[in-house]
Amino acid sequence: MINRHLLFYRHRFYRHLFLVATAVVASMAVPFPIHRIGALGTAALMVLLSVELGGPIRAHQTRHRWPDSAYRRFGLLTLLFQSLWMCSPRDFAFMGFAVLAATTAFIFWSLKRLLICLAQETQIRMAVLGGAVAGYLLLGISGGLLFGALETLAPGSFINQADGGRELLLTGLGADSAAHRIWELDFTRIHYFAFVSLTTVGYGDIIPALPPSQMASVALSISGPLYLAIVMGLLISRYTLQSEKQEIRDWQEGAPGPPPRSGADSDDR
Repeated sequence: MINRHLLFYRHRFYRHLFLVATAVVASMAVPFPIHRIGALGTAALMVLLSVELGGPIRAHQTRHRWPDSAYRRFGLLTLLFQSLWMCSPRDFAFMGFAVLAATTAFIFWSLKRLLICLAQETQIRMAVLGGAVAGYLLLGISGGLLFGALETLAPGSFINQADGGRELLLTGLGADSAAHRIWELDFTRIHYFAFVSLTTVGYGDIIPALPPSQMASVALSISGPLYLAIVMGLLISRYTLQSEKQEIRDWQEGAPGPPPRSGADSDDR
């Protein structure tokens, strides 16, 4: 029997995750410096994941287990690392190492728990579809954070070919500026390249110039299709079961003819 209370909160989480992830992506399109508000949206995204996915996620789970508490604490630790990284001057760029490690681990842990939730759905509704799309957006947003951390660790990791081979810095700020900090990175173009890599489009206007950034781009381009394949498999299987149950329900209500046969009952050889 499905825990309806858990189902209600899970669908609410899908909707909130979709709205926050969409807002973060949309904030990247507004002019500078307004798009910096996207950093607040990213922080809200981390908090939302830590709180909502940090609770019981199994259908018959009634209390917190140690992986739930560990996930929640690790999410808050990741948020702390990101906050310190965004406030660090150039001399403390080594904070990017902590951001790279923590964000990568936390996002993949989050996607695993999100897929566990999606796999337990018995009906495909708009909230479920929103949660699946939000997971894809989450991959792109996280890729932007990781690429930003790489750029602070190794300036010149990404080159803007469309702008004469410049680094991904905001217009009017040089890489040797004394005030160079995380906020001087052009996060709009960094996230743009992250989604280009995620969707395996590859326009060629921005290129990864160093081996770490090249391998990170390859990893993100593999993660995108892999996530889509897993989610599509889950959603199609759930939709097929949902359709078969509806056909059986219609037949039980008095429809003439033999009972419908599912694909699993087929004796075709």
